[in-house]
Amino acid sequence: MRLRFIIVYTIGLAILATGCEKKARLNLPYEGDKIVLNAFIQADSPVYIRVTKSEPVVSDNDTEFTALAHAQVTMLENGLPFSAVHWREINGRGYFVSDTAARPGKVYTIMAAATGLTAVTGTDSIPGLPEASGLFAQQTASQVKFTLKDPAGIANYYRVHLYAADSINGSIQPLSMIKYRMDPSLNDNFADIISDTYYQDLVVKDERFDGKAIRFVLQTDKPVTYKYLVAEVTALTAQGYRYLKSVDEQQNGQDDGNFLSQPVKVYSNVTNGYGIVAGMYTQRMACKVTK
Repeated sequence: MRLRFIIVYTIGLAILATGCEKKARLNLPYEGDKIVLNAFIQADSPVYIRVTKSEPVVSDNDTEFTALAHAQVTMLENGLPFSAVHWREINGRGYFVSDTAARPGKVYTIMAAATGLTAVTGTDSIPGLPEASGLFAQQTASQVKFTLKDPAGIANYYRVHLYAADSINGSIQPLSMIKYRMDPSLNDNFADIISDTYYQDLVVKDERFDGKAIRFVLQTDKPVTYKYLVAEVTALTAQGYRYLKSVDEQQNGQDDGNFLSQPVKVYSNVTNGYGIVAGMYTQRMACKVTK
């Protein structure tokens, strides 16, 4: 499988809010009402679980799925009862939020049941923390650099986000996302994913640099003018990677004018329903932009 850009317009809680709630480009067969279960489980963070009911999409208008606020949601950690979850509304959307933070290296199972619908289950593990270092950027230039050390012998998956940042009360905080692409002149390992377009996300598999320390050179869409930079390097599981890849293919891989295009089904690991339960572990780096 060749490396490629995966365009993903979802970060943080937005991942949960939009998973499986996509704009339809082609008519898809409706398999009946099911529970939609979405949770990207971040290590060292409470778990945010979005539970909704599927609905048939009959037009090009976005469909707002019905939140199942009274669903019965339970979690297991390595097969044993984990934390209680409680309903909360965040930015106008409802989530079941765990009282306890997820832990690295553990396997989590989320189960959801609601009256009149078949109960669903999704399971995934939390990957290891990525080893990224050496974040560097320079004023008025358009390059951001860092090194990623990849563990050998296993398949690893990564996502990268860049943010313009500033120091707020002594802490460097991200302010806005930065669009970027792989620098076409300085990324020999990624020659086949070089693009003329700038994106907010890069998702890659380590098949080209397994067990190596690889230098990422990213080219921003605008010259760097901010004081600080934040980079988030997130380790993904295979299930999270497959989900993000399929979302990209559904949103960007189809030709709207070609009626012979085949519909792309978003990957799901939720038994008896729709959605995704996937683990992730994010390392955040910050640097002061040099003059």
